[in-house]
Amino acid sequence: MIKTPYLLFLGDAPDQLGAKVAIGIKDWRPENAVAQFRMAGCDADLGIQDMSLSEAKAAGAKTLVIGVANRGGIISTAWKVVLKEALAMGYDLASGLHNLLRDEVDLVEVAAEYGCALHDVRVPDVQYPIANGKKRSGKRCLTVG
Repeated sequence: MIKTPYLLFLGDAPDQLGAKVAIGIKDWRPENAVAQFRMAGCDADLGIQDMSLSEAKAAGAKTLVIGVANRGGIISTAWKVVLKEALAMGYDLASGLHNLLRDEVDLVEVAAEYGCALHDVRVPDVQYPIANGKKRSGKRCLTVG
């Protein structure tokens, strides 16, 4: 389970579209969004308070959520400086990027050193049963997308 509340990491997102993950959390789970963290050059703004890692930690943030969907889903070198600092402060990390946190050896090492969790939400940690065509009572709604 991803610990709440969150510090929403906007990195160096060039525009609002780049911060669509963070926008979704802010809009649909505002009670879980302590603040936003923006790096130099970030042009996205959620309209919530900016905080440093230490300020957000003091405000109760437990997980730094990478709220950016950039081209290629890449975790940049500049981001890694912030992500490693967050891990050293005891934050868990959560990401929906194509590049998985668990594949970034340096982040895995720092997370292990500080006892922090890495959550790759693109990779489910729950096994969902596959339908078998067996008739069931009740109505079902098929969602596709």
